[in-house]
Amino acid sequence: MDLSSLVGPASYAVAAAARSILACPATADLEVDRLPLPLDDVVLGEMGGRPTLTCEAGSPLARAAAARSVARLGLVGAVRGRAGDALVLTGRLGPLETAACASCDHEHLVVGLDPAAALVTLAGHRHQLPLADYLSPAHQLNRGYLQRSLEHVEEHHHDDLRRSVAASTGTPLDDLVAVRLRELDARGVTLEWIDPGGAHQVRLRFPRRASSTVELGRLLREGIAAPLG
Repeated sequence: MDLSSLVGPASYAVAAAARSILACPATADLEVDRLPLPLDDVVLGEMGGRPTLTCEAGSPLARAAAARSVARLGLVGAVRGRAGDALVLTGRLGPLETAACASCDHEHLVVGLDPAAALVTLAGHRHQLPLADYLSPAHQLNRGYLQRSLEHVEEHHHDDLRRSVAASTGTPLDDLVAVRLRELDARGVTLEWIDPGGAHQVRLRFPRRASSTVELGRLLREGIAAPLG
């Protein structure tokens, strides 16, 4: 079924699902000028629905970006409950900016792919997406982005979260058996923890609805650091 037959909520949902795949991919493959280009040393990201690929400045991908080569990026999503959803973006590569690497001596280049076409497969149905729908800022806080945000907290800030819960509840840090966040959305997040008194859960509601990824990050940090009511 083609997206041209969809309007209103259905169109919005398909575009949001496509953005979720880009924000939270399980696998990615890239073709440049119809030839496979390995992504082993490439870091995939996104800016407003446009893929970014960070690579070494002298790599084949960097040279392809300098030549404004045509590329095809295929992604399979890792969003929970949406196994098998896939997104294919085609367009031209281009250099965006250089970046220093903190862990090596190599200069890196951030390459952008400017989409000219977006094809998404959801539950076995393929949809050719109008780019205006796919690139809409309304999809910033998609399910994939929210999932990756929680995964980032767990991987990089779990100790900070434990210390915050310990301080807020008056529980010795060593007595906290487990702490986690779940159900993050634009309005708040659910905090769960286990201590000698059992399992606990509280919904941390943001003072306002987050309207961007930057604002969501700020509200999430503030919510975690605030005393539990």
